[in-house]
Amino acid sequence: MLFGSFLLAFGLGAQPVDTVAIRADRDERWDQLSDNQLIRLDWAARTWTWPADSLTGRMLRTPRGPKRDSLLVWLEEGGAAGDVRKRVEAIKKRRYQVATEAFNYTGDLRGLDLSLFWYGIYDVDGTWKLRPVRVKAELSEFPSGSGGLEFDLKTNREQGSHFLFGSPVRLDSVDLGLVREGSAVLMPGSQADLGALKASDKMYRGSLVLYATGSVNGVGADCPELGGYALIAGVRASDQSWLRRDTLGGVVDSLNACPPEVHWSGDLMGDGVPDALLYQKVTGGIRLVLYLSDAVPNEEELWARVAEWTMRY
Repeated sequence: MLFGSFLLAFGLGAQPVDTVAIRADRDERWDQLSDNQLIRLDWAARTWTWPADSLTGRMLRTPRGPKRDSLLVWLEEGGAAGDVRKRVEAIKKRRYQVATEAFNYTGDLRGLDLSLFWYGIYDVDGTWKLRPVRVKAELSEFPSGSGGLEFDLKTNREQGSHFLFGSPVRLDSVDLGLVREGSAVLMPGSQADLGALKASDKMYRGSLVLYATGSVNGVGADCPELGGYALIAGVRASDQSWLRRDTLGGVVDSLNACPPEVHWSGDLMGDGVPDALLYQKVTGGIRLVLYLSDAVPNEEELWARVAEWTMRY
């Protein structure tokens, strides 16, 4: 293996060395790679079916130290294809979060994962922007007297965000597409048009519509008494026919009886399909539920429910 590594180095563009100077464990220099590096490059070339000479040349053109070490690890993990694979795996795990900036927040902060890539959604003079932020939770300087711990949730930006979105992967989308903010409550028989899809061939062309079915059986204290309520996301063609539909579970149930509304919708993940943040009244507070199109486990689903955020009055 050692002899083969030397042949690899000579045949793939490494600088020739005096045979007298060759030792059993050749050290790394600016103009040559160590035996360990050559062995690892050979493994990466065979594993990912790459031309080994180009890998060796790239390593030699990279300065010694952390940069060369990082490049070698990146190549072993599959390079650009490895980055895509890790991104897909992270998306499938659905480790997303949604939150809002708040003062005197009394909820449980242990579930807030600050290691995610956090973004704020802002309305800047009528144009919606997705901007990276640092989220911080500070003990409230002026507690309201509720008796428990109270926190102020802030970001490093002066402008307050519409909401905060935590993602396990970096987002490079600056075009949020058609943004809808605040719609009527989705009572049975009502709908919200979230805009046209600009997706790849895996998605049907048409408009994404969110609509509700069921019945109103009576008047409740906080919201109507609903029967057989169902919330459905569907893609509708220009001739008004339905191309595909997906029933969203867990929005209205025995614990959360009020119908939701679309608090905000736009293309958070940059895949050409609108995502949506739903707003819902719950006992003693409000609940935000986030649905993403880019986190679905299979092509039968339009949206996946990935996160929720509850604030108590």
